[in-house]
Amino acid sequence: MSDENPFERYGIDPAAGPKAITERLRELAESTEDELERVRIREAWEALTMHPMRRLDLALQAHPETRAAPGRPPRPLHWGPAEPVGLGELVALPSLAAIAGVEDVALDDLPLEEDPMLNLAAGSSPSAKP
Repeated sequence: MSDENPFERYGIDPAAGPKAITERLRELAESTEDELERVRIREAWEALTMHPMRRLDLALQAHPETRAAPGRPPRPLHWGPAEPVGLGELVALPSLAAIAGVEDVALDDLPLEEDPMLNLAAGSSPSAKP
């Protein structure tokens, strides 16, 4: 088979599975009169559907290179405009345990019915037992 990547050569999505690959290559094989091209399509089909590791390798190679060429400095980072920090982002939020009044209670030892967080959420007054 030629060195050209079959995903690129035949316009196949590199994320496509064997069924979509088969459908696309079947359409191409049926539309060509060139016997040599049919052989190439058949080879591409075998490489992409019968050999999963080969398909993965070719799919990874089909994506365009987005990194800078070796030896060139990396592209500069473009940070967006800085947004001012609001006062609400600087204030420390109180602890739920402090709100429920159970800072010194070992919550792991309480039965579910006496959990002060659940009681607080349900609208009851905190009744934690130390």
